[in-house]
Amino acid sequence: MGQKQPLNFCLKSDEITRKIFWCLLGFEFFIVFLDVFINHYEWSSVGAIRRMVNITREDSLSNWFSSIQAITVGAVIWLTAICVRKQMRDDHYMRKFYCWAGIGTFFIYLGIDDAIKFHERMGTAYHVLLFDDDSSNEGVLGSLYDFFPSYTWQMVFGPFLMVIGIFIVWFLRKALDPRSLWYWFLVGMSLYAVAIGLDYVEGLDSDQYEGIAAFFSTEEYRIEHLSKTLEEFLEMLGTTIFLVVFLKNIFGLSREWKINVVK
Repeated sequence: MGQKQPLNFCLKSDEITRKIFWCLLGFEFFIVFLDVFINHYEWSSVGAIRRMVNITREDSLSNWFSSIQAITVGAVIWLTAICVRKQMRDDHYMRKFYCWAGIGTFFIYLGIDDAIKFHERMGTAYHVLLFDDDSSNEGVLGSLYDFFPSYTWQMVFGPFLMVIGIFIVWFLRKALDPRSLWYWFLVGMSLYAVAIGLDYVEGLDSDQYEGIAAFFSTEEYRIEHLSKTLEEFLEMLGTTIFLVVFLKNIFGLSREWKINVVK
């Protein structure tokens, strides 16, 4: 038997990231299509099918896709941290490694959180442990809870997420190269911010959709569902942009990549 020759694959980074972006974006539009027409407008009479494509459910196709996406982004960022460590020459690179690793861990957490709805469950637990009794809401926490009009999880996790977000923006402003990647990252952050804003509006006690429903002569629950669909789509699109940004960044760390698999 002749000696096996090494296998060489030539992959163009720009072409890879472009195809990844359009494939993921197409799948996200497909998820929205399934939710709007098969679930919301009941093109299918099978309840199990409608629940599977219902974008608001925890066990839906969209929730699975969103979770996998965020974890993949975290894995790419962790790979970036490893590459930075390989290039280490001084303490500056060590600090960069820890920053990249921390951001990667955060995105992996976001994926796991999205899969199990950790933030929502902890917000509910916070409410039950502190306020589900006959006593009045006293103290700073009680006053804050009474004042905050939307979901409890936003009150509990909001400050931490804001601090982490500010750190990520500060670090990536210097770390991302070329500069266009930084601007695309800001686009992704903006989509996340709009999605959180829609979630905030959804959690308000008032009839926030009444005027819109009256304007379009439809039911409020339809407007609420479409708002939730838009929220989830913006979140998925933001994660897709993050993935492309970090892929382009890691491809730019070296002009050529070699992976040797040796027996």
